[in-house]
Amino acid sequence: MYHRLGWALAFLLPACGSGSDAVSLPAEAEQMRTYLKDGVTLIMPRLGGAGSVIHSALNPGSSGASGIQFDPDPSVGAPPNSYIFSTDLDGDGDGTNETNFTGSAVFNGDPANAGDGFGGHVVLTMQSAGGLGTLTGDMDFLITAAGGEVSGTGSFTEAITGNTTTLSVDQASPLHIQMARGTSNSVANACASSLDGDLRLDVAGPTGTMTSKWGFKNNRKTVAVTSASFTDTNADTTDIPDANVTIPCGQQGHLSDWNGAFTQQWVCVPAEFGSATLTLSASGSSTINISDEDPPASGDVATYSATVVSADPHVVRGFFIGGDVGNTYREDFSWLLADDGNSFSQVSRYVYQEGPNQGGGGICGGKATLGP
Repeated sequence: MYHRLGWALAFLLPACGSGSDAVSLPAEAEQMRTYLKDGVTLIMPRLGGAGSVIHSALNPGSSGASGIQFDPDPSVGAPPNSYIFSTDLDGDGDGTNETNFTGSAVFNGDPANAGDGFGGHVVLTMQSAGGLGTLTGDMDFLITAAGGEVSGTGSFTEAITGNTTTLSVDQASPLHIQMARGTSNSVANACASSLDGDLRLDVAGPTGTMTSKWGFKNNRKTVAVTSASFTDTNADTTDIPDANVTIPCGQQGHLSDWNGAFTQQWVCVPAEFGSATLTLSASGSSTINISDEDPPASGDVATYSATVVSADPHVVRGFFIGGDVGNTYREDFSWLLADDGNSFSQVSRYVYQEGPNQGGGGICGGKATLGP
């Protein structure tokens, strides 16, 4: 789950803005800063929707695997556990899969069996609908019980403005990613995720170039943007004051937006998949009550709850206890509700509490849509 966040960062975080709105900047610098700030408002909340793709690919019979091609690399001399992939995603959140990803991945083991974590290297290309933009990326990732790490570079060229944004994370100092728990050392600073580490964003376009350093702390909701400057086509450079930026993600929503019955498709590694009917109701100012019938119409219903993370009503987390007596597991999950309230995405991790697999577990992703 977590490494998919890293892949997506290469085209999601370039949309974040830097600088203080109270500072007057040259028109071209202000235009580029606005371009970046507007982009994160539109794109960052949709990050969670991309999260479960790799799990679906590793579960070829699951609902989410439709349209995904994920096959062993047939190239002569390809390393073990090498794959090529192609998938279409809903990049703009309108319900249509208009964005295509293609690329290759090399894992450090069989990912379908890597419940306790795995890592590898990914090379990818993303093409948006109508040629509106193209992403190329080259990243390392590692998933651990505590979260994940990502490093590498990615560049996104946006056709309308001609701007190319390059994100880079030093391999020696990877960006740490985990599901936000809402505790003092796991604050949600990127929607449902808590990031810790530094990255650089460089934007080059027809009007000039902008550089900046972004510092995430897992105990801080805001992102510290430093070392930012804009250089125009005449080589005149304007320094942009340091700023603390909040990545917007559902803060304008309401807890009642969760109310309703959702059909969930979930997938996990080690390879496993299924579906459930989740009936949700808001309670008080921060709690979602959950009735989980898995599979739908089975009569097998579990009840548990989730709570708001970092005062964001569209991001909640919780846990439930599942499994048979003597082999129970605890699954901790984070949910991110779409702006329209019609769907939400999930990332989760389960750990066996007893029995022969005690201490082991797996990672999961999923998507739930309102209605049957």
